[in-house]
Amino acid sequence: MSENTFVANKDSSTIAVQNGNKETLDKVFDLLETRGFTIQTDQEILKEYPLLANTHWEGFKGKLLFKANIYPAGFKLEFYQEVVTQNRHGGYYDSDKFKKMPYLTRCEYILNRKHICELLESEGFINETKPVFKYAFDEVINRIKTCWHYEEGKELPDHKLPTYNAEDRDNKRIYNGQVKYFRDHKGRLKRGTVYHNINNMWWVVLNKREFTNVASFHLFDISKEDDLVPKKYSKRIPERIKVEKARKRFNEEFSYSMLQEIHINHLRLMISEKLINHDKEINMSVKVPRKKDTVALKTKGLRYAAINVSGSYFDNREGITFNENGFIGFAGWASDYNVKPFVEAFVDWMDWFDKVNKQVA
Repeated sequence: MSENTFVANKDSSTIAVQNGNKETLDKVFDLLETRGFTIQTDQEILKEYPLLANTHWEGFKGKLLFKANIYPAGFKLEFYQEVVTQNRHGGYYDSDKFKKMPYLTRCEYILNRKHICELLESEGFINETKPVFKYAFDEVINRIKTCWHYEEGKELPDHKLPTYNAEDRDNKRIYNGQVKYFRDHKGRLKRGTVYHNINNMWWVVLNKREFTNVASFHLFDISKEDDLVPKKYSKRIPERIKVEKARKRFNEEFSYSMLQEIHINHLRLMISEKLINHDKEINMSVKVPRKKDTVALKTKGLRYAAINVSGSYFDNREGITFNENGFIGFAGWASDYNVKPFVEAFVDWMDWFDKVNKQVA
């Protein structure tokens, strides 16, 4: 969000205000109180974190509840209910709070949201709420046009060829507006109309109401009888299975006490080599390490190490992290495709490290 804006998405129970101050929040509270809400200091925060009590509030009207907090960049109100809950700690900790609201409670929230939005707009705040679309095609086209790589004024042709990542499983060029097949995570055959998203990902409009996001190398045309045969599937992502196997091997064969900074630097080098031949569009590279990125003691070995990477549209993300608790993280942000070079480099590095230890022994 930019300065002096707010977001109150119609499928969400949260109203977030950028650059909103306590004066504006007090006006929102006054509005809610005139509409029957009781508002007080958040009692849970007051009990557990009393120093934060003057920045956290809670309120209720019948079955509709909310929590609010203010911070340097603005404030936020989050509405919820305790009638239909899933999380054992209560409705506030549920995901999809809006969808879980009973019908009348949801109507109460929608009405109060409308009044809050009108108040904020009267105070000079710009409404940056995302539009809600009835049909999947309209939602997909809106996402394409609001993405950073979309060129303003250029409408999306039905069959315009993207300049990269436009080949399917069988190395056929993919065009916007084509019908392609793919299998979901349960191995079920599906099809839809495809439109290029970003990098190697494509939006697939399945029907009037549904759409999904599929990597180009999972799309295909029905070209042989085998394409129609039901496939067995794994509930886990293949590359993430390799991640677990790599962690297991490290824990069985090696330990942090065996590692020094020179070993981590060699892993950085091996990751860099793998990234050179990876996706040219995302263009990942290993960040130059800072002193605090590797902490190793001469006698006790490695305590912590972080290998971070940058790309064409991000600056500092996890590549591989050796956490102090012994857990090794592999590009937690990455897709199945983008985690691959890190896993491969780590496996090669373990092979190298094993040879080094045997030579020393």
